Formats: sequence, C-alpha cells, structure tokens
Amino acid sequence: MDVAASQTEANHVKDELGEKAQKAFQTFLEEWKAEGSDELKYIAEARELVGPERNTLQVSMKDIERHNVYLYDSIQTNFYRLYPFLCLAVKNFLKDQGEQVDKQLYVSFSDYDQLTKIRDLDAGKIGQLIKITGQVVRTHPVHPELVSGTFQCLDCQTEVSGVEQQFKFTQPSTCRNPVCNNRSRFLLLTHRSKFVDFQKVRIQEVQSELPRGCTPRSVEIILRAEAVESAQAGDRCEFTGSMIVVPDVAALNMPGAAAETSARH
Repeated sequence: MDVAASQTEANHVKDELGEKAQKAFQTFLEEWKAEGSDELKYIAEARELVGPERNTLQVSMKDIERHNVYLYDSIQTNFYRLYPFLCLAVKNFLKDQGEQVDKQLYVSFSDYDQLTKIRDLDAGKIGQLIKITGQVVRTHPVHPELVSGTFQCLDCQTEVSGVEQQFKFTQPSTCRNPVCNNRSRFLLLTHRSKFVDFQKVRIQEVQSELPRGCTPRSVEIILRAEAVESAQAGDRCEFTGSMIVVPDVAALNMPGAAAETSARH
C-alpha cells in the first residue's frame, strides 16, 4: 500500500493542452483509414508493438494534417511538451483494441516537409517539431538510459515509482511516506524501472547548405528506442525531432556552483 498516494495525487497538476492532444491523437488513430480500404491505417503496425522487438509507431504528419489541423499545429509548436501524451495515446489505442501492453511505447513522425538548416537553429525553435539534414561524422556506442525510475526508501522501505529523469540520475526529492523525512537515501529498483536504448551521434552541415567561405557547423543528435544504430558515419540523413537545451550537469554538481549561480542573478 502506498501510504502517500492520495497526497501525491493532490499535488498533481493536469496539463489540459496535453490531455486534449492525447485525446485528439487517439481519435486520429481510431478513425484514420488507408486510402481505398475500410481498415484502420495504423492498426496493423500498432499491433506489432506488442512483441518484444518493436516499441515505436511511425505516423505521417500529412495524415494528421488532413484529419485535424489543430492537432497538427499543436504538435508542430509544442512537440516536446506533448510528446509523452502522444506516446500514452498509442498505448491506450492498443488497449482499446484488446491488446495487453506492459512496456513503454513511442511514436515517430514522417512526411514533415518543413526543413530547417542547421545554421538556422536558434532559441525560438526550442521545443518545436523540426527536421534537419546533415552528414553523420561520429556515432557513439548504444547504452541503456534510465527513463522512469522506481526507488525504495532505505529508512522506511516505501517504494516511490514514476520518478522521471531530468538529464541526469534523478532520485526522489523526498520520501512519499508523510512520517519519513528521508531526502537522500534511496535504492534504485532496476526490475521495476523503465529503460530505453540511447545513442548520441554528431552531424554537420552538408556542402550544399554551406555558405561560401564558412566552416561547417555541427550539432549532436540523441537517438532513442528503434532509432539507434540507424545512422552510420558518412551517411547523409534527415532527423525529425525537437531541439532541447541540456544543462551542464557536471558544472552544476560541483561544490559552490549553486552559490555562484545565484550570485550572478
């Protein structure tokens, strides 16, 4: 029994935009049919996700635009914020079809026509859905990444589940047991946590996009789930996803870094 389930639920803030997008995306999956057929277009590929080999559903942005322009615009402008809700919609879609899924599912998007040059990436595009083209110059090994952790309090043995990782290994801020004051002593339960394949690749501008006399700019791409090992050094690839800003975790963990940062403000 979770002694603080009611307390955690009371502190939970709903994302109305995310929930609307989740419902609209699930409705799209339940209604969109292939041309010249009465069968749902994505039902066959979605059912393949039940097996252990697959975990990502690929969806065409052109189909979404023809079905629901509002959903298309929401995904385009708030992709990073809405992505967890879209993944949850895929799982709920499968459950409504009578399939049992007990793993993390993902969604990827194709047929997105708005290409952005690497040189044009700026702060205004953070969190939006973008597509860039580049030549892969380096690939890193694939390793597991902790996505959602389940921890056990070492003082009272209470389990704390669903701890999302924020660019670094993140423990619960406090024990859920209201009579326990533990804030630092937790044990990660690997068999109850969720992991995903993770790979980092570096790409640089292709020659056709490079202004005369300029040095090619590069950017690091994070690949997860089925996308890992899909690009090799020397390949010219298109990447559709979201630009994020990753904090310098090493600097933040250094003694005195917090005091120095607060002094600057």
